[in-house]
Amino acid sequence: MTRPQPHAFGPAPFGARLARSLPITIPALVTLLVVLVGHDRRALWRDEYATWWAASLTTDQLELLLSKVDAVFAPFYLFTRAWVALFGDGLTSLRLPSALAMAAAAGLIGALGRRLFSPGAGLVAGLLFALLPAVSRYGEEARPYAFALAFAVAGALALLRALEQPERWRRWAPYALIVTAIGWSHLVALTVLAAYAVAVLGAVGLRSTALRNWVLATAAGGLPVLPLLWLGKRQTGQIGWIGDRGEESIREFITSIFGSLWVGLAVLGLALLAVRLAEPRRRFLLAWALLPPAAVLALTPVINMMLSRYLLFTVPAWVLLAACTLRQASARVAALTPAARAAAARAVSPVPPTTAARRAVAGPLSAKAILGGEAAQTGGSARRGAVRALAGDGPGWAVSLGALAVLALAGLPGQVEARTLPAGNQADLRTAAEIMRPRLLPGDAIAYGGESHGGPRTFRRGMTFELRDLDGPKDVFVSVRGQDRGSFEAVECADPAECAQGVTRIWLVTSAPDRDLFAAMPVARAELLRDEFTTVFAQRTQGVAVALLVREQPPASQP
Repeated sequence: MTRPQPHAFGPAPFGARLARSLPITIPALVTLLVVLVGHDRRALWRDEYATWWAASLTTDQLELLLSKVDAVFAPFYLFTRAWVALFGDGLTSLRLPSALAMAAAAGLIGALGRRLFSPGAGLVAGLLFALLPAVSRYGEEARPYAFALAFAVAGALALLRALEQPERWRRWAPYALIVTAIGWSHLVALTVLAAYAVAVLGAVGLRSTALRNWVLATAAGGLPVLPLLWLGKRQTGQIGWIGDRGEESIREFITSIFGSLWVGLAVLGLALLAVRLAEPRRRFLLAWALLPPAAVLALTPVINMMLSRYLLFTVPAWVLLAACTLRQASARVAALTPAARAAAARAVSPVPPTTAARRAVAGPLSAKAILGGEAAQTGGSARRGAVRALAGDGPGWAVSLGALAVLALAGLPGQVEARTLPAGNQADLRTAAEIMRPRLLPGDAIAYGGESHGGPRTFRRGMTFELRDLDGPKDVFVSVRGQDRGSFEAVECADPAECAQGVTRIWLVTSAPDRDLFAAMPVARAELLRDEFTTVFAQRTQGVAVALLVREQPPASQP
């Protein structure tokens, strides 16, 4: 019987607790800082306006909306509605939950790296994640992708914890709840379950209590997601535009999922160098990185969901593998120092027979093989290892931090683009509203036109958000508001002349070209605006033109 390790029981020394917490706290704080810096430079884009629109509806209006579109986002919309009720609907308030989710994800990645490999690997993985431009891009976006990513990492941690004592159902309850949260955040993220299966099979094999309990816990967690799957199946036409846009090239996919082509290629290269198919931990991470895209691609003939942001939850697997390569390189550099060589020379001694015997009879692969280095240690040995890993590797840390600095510099253009106003090729409706604000007068009306950049459907909800603090302008050509019919789209007037009676000033917000601001507009409405109104002011910003139309002598109202 072996003697207990020193410090295996009782409170851990402060240094050990600090060393164990650093892989979690530092990446979380760095991620939150990086995401929040300059987050308000970028205006909301089309999908974020949809989030605000849904969150601003009454309960009846939201129920009607979800019966037609976006049912799969019902949990996210309900959460955002509650959040807005507590903290308001300002830009920062809308985006803060995603920023917090990304910060939590960074801390969880650090914890997962610490559990699978070492505290140093966890810290490097968390910091590498924090520096990715895509983390800033989706961490400052009022959509559920950051939540799906965070829950995917949390699910991996809960799974590894359950595998420590797989016969105890209490260990599986958190995992089942997280499976539900993954499905509620984004249905595509459920494909991570394939990677979880690889982890379970690598740890316990085909016939075991652990495998049975994992299947039961996964099924229990999936039950609350079934209504979303059923409703989503009825609304698949909503994502038909993905097929129309054509497939993303590999270059576009890497650029989008990492936020920078060169950073993405570097992370992928480092990750592939760390692949060891014979090692369950790395095999699990490789499955996490590759199986979800493969599953989505296989479903493409049935339903096309191959969109990079839908697969953002695979990024943690890539950064954890890349961190392994960086830490291995750092260890080799550290081993070249005189102090390391002297320590190695002192450590040369015969292996005790008892230790050799224990290794010889270690038996087949056990759960510890997938739980990783730290889980295979106990109490004081794990804590002392954490302190040594983080405090006694100066040259190695210089290599790791230097590599992170190079990747951060390479990602600077992507960080700037993530804060570009507005994102991508979206119309800049915030600037359009700023053009209008100082020129608005009581009684002014607003109208929409054009087809590109979402047209009136997107412009209406975007301008409603940007001008939400004002009493007006009136949406002159609307007979039934989108909010009242449970839709993102309003019903417009059949007779524009009747709707415009008594209106002398109309602000036109359109994506039509400057040479014809009334293009892509119903004929009767275009004729009314051309014949009875004069354009006295026009200004264009990205993707949208704002024009003030004035009617000098409005026709008398008919009795």
